Amino acid sequence: MLDPEFVRAHRLELSYLTGRFLTEHLARVHAAFEGDLTAALVLGTIGQHYIQRFYDEHARDSAVGLDRLVDSGEHLSRVRACNAMSVSAATGIPRETVRRKVRWLVSKGWVAVGTRGQLTLVPGMSSSFEEFDLETVARFHAASRDFLRRIEHRSSAPVPRGKPTRASAADP
Repeated sequence: MLDPEFVRAHRLELSYLTGRFLTEHLARVHAAFEGDLTAALVLGTIGQHYIQRFYDEHARDSAVGLDRLVDSGEHLSRVRACNAMSVSAATGIPRETVRRKVRWLVSKGWVAVGTRGQLTLVPGMSSSFEEFDLETVARFHAASRDFLRRIEHRSSAPVPRGKPTRASAADP
């Protein structure tokens, strides 16, 4: 865990590095979802809910790993559906907006809706995001390494004590 005083002393730099990755990522998500960040958030929320229990209870500590377990279909009996109300509660997106976005996600072949409104991922839908995911992992890895290098570099330098004056604390 990062020392809160260290983070406070280097807040702008750490925020810049984090923000640079997140801004670039959001721009890529925006493009991948035809400008609809809300649909991306709805799909991400459905996906996280869908696989979370299986990942936490089985895949995280498995020697085989999540990819192989999913490829073999091992997850199918242990995944959880959600509904528009739970997606709305988790994201703050109005339920009717969630329903509209779900219709779009269904038309893309990424989400299925059960007879009682259960929302699940369509098996194999992740292949639609394979290249996007590979690039995201590579970019996240590079950003993480840069972030950690900066922390190590700054940790070896003396941390100024005391609150900076207003003139020296001006944001860039």
